[in-house]
Amino acid sequence: FADGRTEYVLSQARSSRKTMMRWWLKILVVGVAVAFQPSPTTAAGRRRSPLSATTTISAADVKALRQESGAGMMDCKKALVEADGDKEKAAEWLRVKGLASAAKKGERATKEGLIETYIHTGGKLGVMVEVNCETDFVSKGPKFKELCKMLAMQIAACPAVEYVRFDDIPADAIAYERSMELQAEDLASKPDAIKEKIVEGRVTKMFKEKVLLEQDYIKDTNMNVDEFVKSYVATIGENIQVKRFVKFNLGQEADDDAPSGKKTTTAEEAPAPAPVVDEATPAAAPADLGELKAQLKAELKTELLA
Repeated sequence: FADGRTEYVLSQARSSRKTMMRWWLKILVVGVAVAFQPSPTTAAGRRRSPLSATTTISAADVKALRQESGAGMMDCKKALVEADGDKEKAAEWLRVKGLASAAKKGERATKEGLIETYIHTGGKLGVMVEVNCETDFVSKGPKFKELCKMLAMQIAACPAVEYVRFDDIPADAIAYERSMELQAEDLASKPDAIKEKIVEGRVTKMFKEKVLLEQDYIKDTNMNVDEFVKSYVATIGENIQVKRFVKFNLGQEADDDAPSGKKTTTAEEAPAPAPVVDEATPAAAPADLGELKAQLKAELKTELLA
């Protein structure tokens, strides 16, 4: 009886040992598979550990990114998680994410905003521009104020600019320029169909120099002003529209200053007194438009880098 009992105990022990070995083998195989599985990468380009999905992001970091970008709280938190807490990478992530929806944001109402001014060095040129956004919160943020200041400087650097966008150009102005081009001597012998195409191209090119959103951005000529504004739409997360602007040149008549290319209406206001001119000092001859534009851009870039 004793020998049978001993044999039974030994067989049970051997069976348990085999079971435990099988379980340990399974655990080992699973562990190796997890270790060699490719890890996803974060927005910062680094491999993300399995625990990074639960990375702790402080409320202060989320708040700081929201104040800087104007994006939503959850979007800011997600961006910081994707960037492993790197604020610059998180801001870049928000910008890239927002580019896809910038067109949709363009349909939203913009009833808030800011009126920004810029006085060029020497005090002889001033600009006032109105830029609209969706909420009062964004209009008070540093990114939106930065955009408005840059737009005011851009307008100062473009003496020929009169309109915000092509839609602001009066139809009669386009018709007049088209009729003048049709009378050009070099087009007299051209067939009507070809003449129309040439005239359309010339008129479009001429007015393009007068439209703010079509100008090259002064800090980066690889984009125009419209693309520059959309980059802030992507970063901030709201629709942004340049509403209007007006330029002031020292000594210029009040009626010659046109907000966004339109004459000022001052019917209910007393006319501004004519500027006092020292007859002993002859007025300086106006500089060539191209030279003036280049000079202003160079001076503004110097200011921006200062």
